[in-house]
Amino acid sequence: MRLPTGVAESLAGLGEGLGRRIAALALAMFVVLQLGAPALFAVPRQALFDAYQNLMPRLRDPRMAPVVIVTIDNATLKAEGEWPWPRERLARLIDAILAAHPAALGLDIILPRSSPQVSPGAETGAAGDAALARAISAGSVVVGVLPDSAGTFGSGPGDEGPFAPAMIAGAVDAPGGLPSYPSQRRSSPVIDLAASGHGLLANAADPDGVFRRLQLVSVVGGQVASGLGLEVYRLAAQAPAITLYTAHGRTRAVGVGSSRFPVDPDGSLRIDFAAPESFEECSAEGLLRARRCAARFGGAPIALDGRVVLLGLDADGVGDTQRKTPLGPMAGVEVQAQGLDNLFAGQFPKRPAWAALCEAMMTLVLGLFLIAALPAARPGWRPATALAPLILLGAGGAFLWLRLRWLTDVATPAIGCGVLFVALLAGGLAQVDAQRRRLRRELEIRRLSAARAEGELEAGRRIQMGILPTPRGLAPDSRFDLDAVMVPARQIGGDLYDFFMIDTDRLFFAVGDVSGKGLPASLFMALGKSLCKSCALRGETDIGAIVRRANAEISRDNPEMLFITLFAGILDLRTGEMDFCNAGHDAPFLVSPGLPPRAVPAEGGPPLCVVDDFPYLTETRRLAEGDLLCIMTDGVTEAMTDAGELMGRDAVERVLGRMDDGLSARDVTLDLQAAVARFVAGAEPSDDLTILTIRWNGPG
Repeated sequence: MRLPTGVAESLAGLGEGLGRRIAALALAMFVVLQLGAPALFAVPRQALFDAYQNLMPRLRDPRMAPVVIVTIDNATLKAEGEWPWPRERLARLIDAILAAHPAALGLDIILPRSSPQVSPGAETGAAGDAALARAISAGSVVVGVLPDSAGTFGSGPGDEGPFAPAMIAGAVDAPGGLPSYPSQRRSSPVIDLAASGHGLLANAADPDGVFRRLQLVSVVGGQVASGLGLEVYRLAAQAPAITLYTAHGRTRAVGVGSSRFPVDPDGSLRIDFAAPESFEECSAEGLLRARRCAARFGGAPIALDGRVVLLGLDADGVGDTQRKTPLGPMAGVEVQAQGLDNLFAGQFPKRPAWAALCEAMMTLVLGLFLIAALPAARPGWRPATALAPLILLGAGGAFLWLRLRWLTDVATPAIGCGVLFVALLAGGLAQVDAQRRRLRRELEIRRLSAARAEGELEAGRRIQMGILPTPRGLAPDSRFDLDAVMVPARQIGGDLYDFFMIDTDRLFFAVGDVSGKGLPASLFMALGKSLCKSCALRGETDIGAIVRRANAEISRDNPEMLFITLFAGILDLRTGEMDFCNAGHDAPFLVSPGLPPRAVPAEGGPPLCVVDDFPYLTETRRLAEGDLLCIMTDGVTEAMTDAGELMGRDAVERVLGRMDDGLSARDVTLDLQAAVARFVAGAEPSDDLTILTIRWNGPG
């Protein structure tokens, strides 16, 4: 895995400190914002928490869970008539549910003050209300109370009534922070008084329209009111009252009997959603027709004895029944069931008060790690170094959620790491740009100086020869034998060669020929060699990709429109496999023991700087033990006598064919160089001469 060229170059300039200084300033500003303005990161934080829920929902066993949902669905309305129903029909449904002896029944529906149009013979008016009241009074039933934040309902007759008694631990008056409503809307007094409990239907969506919370307590007309889910739980637990535990004027927890539920200061509890299909749900149609609770999807019987039942609507065209949740759309009664199931399971998402400080510390620690480690890392390790904090954050956040149900915001530290990475790149880019401008200026000065004084050409020749590697510079390795020579036609030339170990088992080598001779060619040769080596040392092992990058880099600064023929390869010393790329260079010779020399064919491509973005390909040739590869420039094959006669490839092939198989790479180089000298017989060299020979001796 590699970073893109511009990114790798930018990071390469970080060592001198500019990028680190910029990144440190960005880190400090980000941590201050993370602690002082957490709302800036609310959207990614909420998206992360929803992803936790969606990918890793709470696991539950429906056979062991106490909550059952009875829905008035499309099939029920088709069989019994459209909603709202007459009182007597709803009373029959409640009778059927209570006949199964549930521990408590919660009505997640709004009961209008007046009975709708009824079928002939049905009870109407006060008689219908009385019938429904008798059904409700037969068990532990919680009816819904509708809050009104705008005071639209006023305080009409019957709109004032009791809620479950509430005791406040830690304060005399109701604590602040709870949702407060000036008025409420209740069912008719006879129905309202018949109910065992009254639950406020106050669940509200978050600002983004997603329902994530169960509202446990609110304040209505100055009175603490239980939410529907909490009131159903209270009746099932047979607790006489609820208790609000407060600190510093804010609600911290709500207690029912021996249970205690931690809440946010607004009295809400974040729901830990389970898969909707894990809930047992039956259609009201079966209860009305056969007094039988059968699974809504599947038909298996569902026992209600001793369990908690929520009755609600889930039918098309009946009010706003669908709610957007982290797990997708759910009916309102299903959201209530999810929250109520959390109360019974005693399992809730947790976000401790110190979580924000801990997350800021994560940003700081990981940011300092990137500032220290990323610029210092080797090119091949930089992608892994940059990704390590993100992987650590993702794995840690998922683990804490899966095992402890902790809502840990790792999205904000991840954004911080991204900002830091951009800051490092910006600083590195500025550093590299400054270095390039400085090098370009130095190159121009050297070019002008060389043109003024011929005597300085000798210094240029020494510099040029000095940047070429020598075989003795390589560590001894019995797996290969290598030698190289470059003889410029003038004091300085345009041929180049290079070789170095990429790692312990791979040898990089290259031979190139710059168009032209003399000072321009020698300068372009130095530039080309340096950029080729730079491209090869960035962690890339695909020789085709290295040549493509070298083509792009060398073409960028080429005002004289020069070009370079290049043969480059990487030899795996363990296997003898040679990956190579030929960019317009003469095909090298391969000399195998007992066989005549032969050219190494290649599909290849044009010389560098001729075609922008040419797709140079990697080609492969496996060497046998003892094989010798001889790469040369056209200073050998086009060596010319005074009469204009060229030596040619055939003559070179005959020279190589006459050599003994046991000759060292150094001997082959010297013999071939001597053969060229004999052929030209003292004539002035027509071109630079370069020979690179490599013999693979086997894996060792």
